[in-house]
Amino acid sequence: MVYRLDADAAGARARWSALAATFGAMAPALFTAVTFGKLGLVPRVYLGIVLGLLLLLASVRIVAGYRRLRRHLEAFCVSEREGGGLSVTTRLGQYEIAGESITRVRELGGVLGGLRVELAPGWDGSRDSPETIDIPRGGDAYAQLRTSLARAHPVEPPRKRSRAARVALSVAVIAGIFFLPFFLDAIFGKSKVVAVALVLVVWAGLRLMLRR
Repeated sequence: MVYRLDADAAGARARWSALAATFGAMAPALFTAVTFGKLGLVPRVYLGIVLGLLLLLASVRIVAGYRRLRRHLEAFCVSEREGGGLSVTTRLGQYEIAGESITRVRELGGVLGGLRVELAPGWDGSRDSPETIDIPRGGDAYAQLRTSLARAHPVEPPRKRSRAARVALSVAVIAGIFFLPFFLDAIFGKSKVVAVALVLVVWAGLRLMLRR
């Protein structure tokens, strides 16, 4: 049994992964720039230049990320070994992973999910050895590979937020988008320092949230 993604599947996954990664990296910066512009801290001319540069950087990042991920996914190949081990081929080389070196197998949810195989530290005696192997959902023999891994290593289901938590998060995001500009404007009239500090706190929060 050999698992791999075909060219079309690799291209589609690379495209969406590059878009998601770029959004996660650039959204906080775009939010901060637009908010500073609304508060009058940045002249409109400079704001336009900054936004243009950010959009240009985002475009370059998407293209570069897509090409890199597509090369990686097209070269990525996994086959079974005796004893629940794996033989993994990547652009950088081939890894022969014994079953006892696999410490945990988790299923990642979402459209870009799959399986995350966690390995014991220094499992091959090299400092450069990977600590995890991510196997994208889909492709040839994915279901068969998952079943095979589950025989030797329990596959943990993806983490899911409760319905109440998902609703609360959605309400908080919508309320934040709607009310935050008015709130910052009111704070800005009293203290520019506090308003700028709040923008930076929101920027940091967005960075942490989008990385998860």
